[in-house]
Amino acid sequence: MPLSLAMAGLILWSLALYVGFWQWHNQFITQITVHLGGGSPPHPLTESMASLISLIPALVGGSVAFGGVYWSLGLSWATSLGFMTAMGTGIYQLGRSDGKNSR
Repeated sequence: MPLSLAMAGLILWSLALYVGFWQWHNQFITQITVHLGGGSPPHPLTESMASLISLIPALVGGSVAFGGVYWSLGLSWATSLGFMTAMGTGIYQLGRSDGKNSR
């Protein structure tokens, strides 16, 4: 299995999950920032650390999704479906934000 293709597929699936569930990620970042900051005004380093920590669920979910498709359909399908899912969630979020702005 080519490692670069597998990493690309895993990152695409993780990106799709991150973009698809970005509202929950923002809430998660806020909660982590409050937890790390101890209730004081957030420090930029604390916000950066919380943002990095919030990537972990997307990476875990992306690896599970990539692994499931990889074991059932193969590497090229897993990477291709990751790309299509990332594009689909991006287009969905653009349409969703555009719909909110037009109201």
